Amino acid sequence: TKQMPNIKFRFKNGEKYKSTKPETIFIRYRYGRLVDFQASTGIKTNPKYWSDKKQQIKNLSDVTDRNQKNRFLSDLRNYLIKCETEILTNGGTPTKQDIKRIYQGYFKPQHEPTKTTLLSFIDSFIDSDDNKHKAKGTLKTYQNTGYILKRFDKEVYKIDFDDIDLNFRNDFIDFCHTLNFSPNTIGKYIQVTKLFMAEAQDKELHNNNAYLHRKFKKPKGYQSHHIYLNDSELTKIYQLDLSKAPRLDQARDLFLIGAYTGLRVSDFNNLTPDNIIEHQGKELLRVNTQKTNKEVYIPLREEVKAIFKKHGNQPPKRMPDQHINYKIKDVCENAGIDDVLHIDQIRGGKKITVKKFKYELVKTHTARRSFCTNAYLSGINTLDIMNISGHTSEKTFLNYIKADALQKANKISEHPFFSGKSNDLKAV
Repeated sequence: TKQMPNIKFRFKNGEKYKSTKPETIFIRYRYGRLVDFQASTGIKTNPKYWSDKKQQIKNLSDVTDRNQKNRFLSDLRNYLIKCETEILTNGGTPTKQDIKRIYQGYFKPQHEPTKTTLLSFIDSFIDSDDNKHKAKGTLKTYQNTGYILKRFDKEVYKIDFDDIDLNFRNDFIDFCHTLNFSPNTIGKYIQVTKLFMAEAQDKELHNNNAYLHRKFKKPKGYQSHHIYLNDSELTKIYQLDLSKAPRLDQARDLFLIGAYTGLRVSDFNNLTPDNIIEHQGKELLRVNTQKTNKEVYIPLREEVKAIFKKHGNQPPKRMPDQHINYKIKDVCENAGIDDVLHIDQIRGGKKITVKKFKYELVKTHTARRSFCTNAYLSGINTLDIMNISGHTSEKTFLNYIKADALQKANKISEHPFFSGKSNDLKAV
């Protein structure tokens, strides 16, 4: 025989007609002998206003909110009956667990959509489809910045979009100093934080323009001591006998390709035979650069041709970037690139001077910087070098290369302007 539900509203300890204060109304749902479920409705009324027969608050003028409360109780009852009917229609039988789940679902607050905070936006921005094709180094910088901002949020004070102002900028720099970050590293974090803010503002997640203030910029400090290897030093590396150290040999060959082509490690470490082409009798590299997705054509020096020939007329096999960084230092030490350099740094907000052997400072990016500097000093047109390197500003390019003022002066001294041959000079 089909069971019928028994739903009643009652006070927990019966009808407290003698109570002089509001009491909570409970619901009791029973389905035969299978289910006996009781729970609070959250509705309160004075027991003397309650009609147990009609299962509602009496129609008395003294109870101003009776209609709303009665409607709530009626809707709750009807909801339970509807859910029970659905269970029976599908061939099931209500259980206490079913009714409890249904009841809690009815009372579960309908939360507003989760507000997007600065830190949650950073996570979603990094993982967005727009960033999937960006260079690994760029994504790593985004991730590192997000990590440091989360540490600041946890260890210093909570931050959201509206907190990113000049006060935050100063506090953030102080925090980074406690972590012994260099000014350039801090500058990157400031720059990427501004990028996060701009991207979020484009999506109308905030209207805080404080990050656009002219003083919201990286801290002043000594420029990082990036080095380059001159032609003589590169020749020492090229001529080094590494036949008994195949991994050093592989790292050396990959590094030299970068030093003689100007390619970034993400490009020179992923070359294939398809990148080698011939045009008008000349061998070239044709590469779609990963960072800028720009196609470049680079003439091959004899050293690069010899490296390809050594590896079966194709580029050397790929080696993890970090492994190249480790091993190229050993290569340079073996090649005698051991000048002692005195380097000014800022750590923890204080200036320090450290001594380093030159080989300790060599890394994969040194190859690209060496190419640009050596090409510039050899007299190749700056714009032609930039066409390979991808620099879009001549000012940026000249800051990037490591030629000192004396080297630059020596280079331009060869220009016709300084030799007096650029104009038809007439005696006066």
